[in-house]
Amino acid sequence: MTARPVLPDAVQGALWMLCSGTCYVAASTLMRHLGGAYSTYELTFLRSLIAVAMLTPMLMRAGRISLWPEQPLLHFLTGVFSYLGILFWFLAASQMPVGDFFALQFVTPLITIAMAIVFLRERADAASWAATLIGLAGVLIVLRPGLVAVTAGALAALASSLAYASVNTLVKSLSRTVSATGIVFYANLWLVPISMPMGLVAWRTPLLADLPAIFGVAVLSTLGYMTVTKAIGLAPARVVQPVNFIRMPIAAAFGLVVFGEFPDVWTWVGAFVIFLATSWAVRRGARQ
Repeated sequence: MTARPVLPDAVQGALWMLCSGTCYVAASTLMRHLGGAYSTYELTFLRSLIAVAMLTPMLMRAGRISLWPEQPLLHFLTGVFSYLGILFWFLAASQMPVGDFFALQFVTPLITIAMAIVFLRERADAASWAATLIGLAGVLIVLRPGLVAVTAGALAALASSLAYASVNTLVKSLSRTVSATGIVFYANLWLVPISMPMGLVAWRTPLLADLPAIFGVAVLSTLGYMTVTKAIGLAPARVVQPVNFIRMPIAAAFGLVVFGEFPDVWTWVGAFVIFLATSWAVRRGARQ
């Protein structure tokens, strides 16, 4: 029998990132549907419990489950930043139009690139830093501070991007010795005790009609976390992160169909500026 051709790691990483973007957009749409009916603390806690329930059987079948990993500090920090990323992500997604939210989330790759340069010692030059600054200018185009009110949801989206960029940097380091499923499992295992206190304080028993949406948010966001971890483990951040930009048209389509919303022209312009900046950084990284 002829062996099936194996796609290069960079292509596999891009496909996993595309899958991640689709999962995250669908989860954000469900969060917007819930409309802030439940505290983000409670939803983060419930998501963590469901994620651990999903991931434990996978690791048990692989025979790689252990309550004490080899690099506990890095796994704990991944859990902490994941908690902050999810918390702010849920807050922003429940308050903002889906397309606008993901336009601001595009800054995550640029922050990830900057952190990879600083903490993982990836190569960089003045042009890479210039690309990062241009991308941040794109964020200002989306926000237009002084012209329109900067909402709490927008600030939460930026805080989520910063937290997830920190997660991406830790994942890149851990992926050298730990599987993608293992990284996600330990992060979510830490998320349970981290999110439990505030989750119980803000607890409101979910209505039966809301359970499918809550479960969908938990499952889809966990799958998004798993697939983005797989993507980052397979290929350099500069290769897979630009695929994140496919989220914008997907998010715009979801927002238009489900909520009758569509990003304004300045949101698209800002997202395009961020896209160009990241693409430039990617090309320079490839040449280097």
